[in-house]
Amino acid sequence: MNNYTQLRPVIVPLDIKTHQKASALAAQQSHPEIAKQVYLNILAVTAVSHLLKWLEFETNLEQNNSFNPLLSGLFNATDLIVENRQLLCMPILPGETEFSASLDIAENFIGYVAVQFQQSLDRVEILGFYPAVKNDLPEKISLAELQPLDNLFEFLEKNKQEVLPLNPLVNLGNWFAGIFEEIWLSPEAVLTPKLGFAKSSSVDTVKRAKVIDFDLLLNRQKVALVVTIQPEYDSEMGVLVQVYPIDRQEYLPPGLRLKIELESDTEEVESRAADQLIQLEFSEIPGKYFSVKVILDDTEIVENFVI
Repeated sequence: MNNYTQLRPVIVPLDIKTHQKASALAAQQSHPEIAKQVYLNILAVTAVSHLLKWLEFETNLEQNNSFNPLLSGLFNATDLIVENRQLLCMPILPGETEFSASLDIAENFIGYVAVQFQQSLDRVEILGFYPAVKNDLPEKISLAELQPLDNLFEFLEKNKQEVLPLNPLVNLGNWFAGIFEEIWLSPEAVLTPKLGFAKSSSVDTVKRAKVIDFDLLLNRQKVALVVTIQPEYDSEMGVLVQVYPIDRQEYLPPGLRLKIELESDTEEVESRAADQLIQLEFSEIPGKYFSVKVILDDTEIVENFVI
């Protein structure tokens, strides 16, 4: 774990590229006051993102409101997605001693970071952190109430989303030639017999299964990821992705998510209390890439494929 005890408050320099990006987005606003707010929002969120990335936290600038021309002028702050959580970055001008709490917060909102500006915009000072208290946010937050940045860093460190290492790209075209990766087994070798998994009814259909182990999250319960492929009309390939319980378990754990990310779309399904399987299916042409994610709480397992 990183040692954060020397990091409060923190001065972050602002380079020309950051100012150019802020200017470009501010220029899309017709009202001068809104343009100024957008400009400051971009500088503030970029500074916070740079600091958190330096500390090896995962951030996503492109998901925040200030990069959306329709939303950027609506708020006196801008959100930063860090470790899949929402953090609001509040620009603080010289002489200001408090800021207004935004009502536009997400379910994964963790708090505010105050970013102090001076007359010169070549740097900012990140003052501190105000954590979210569920259903109990004041209308105004005093800068004197801010907690040290250490508290934010320690929270993010403890709650980092665990993304397991990516496995090698799986070429589904090889499956028709009988070439399989060692960890992809026949479904009959993996699945619980009483679930009555149907065998392939067509010689052109290929099914393989892989064990997904969430270890302690499921009290060492495992699930099986099953991928079925079959040629379709117009040279497309039909793909069926399923998740089953295994190891004598009858049901999937509630809240287990199966997500498919295509080059042009994303689909997702979530298990309920008594689901024996969840599944998604789609068709694509050969050469297309897609990812399958099996997600439980803050842990996700990713498999990448090419058709």
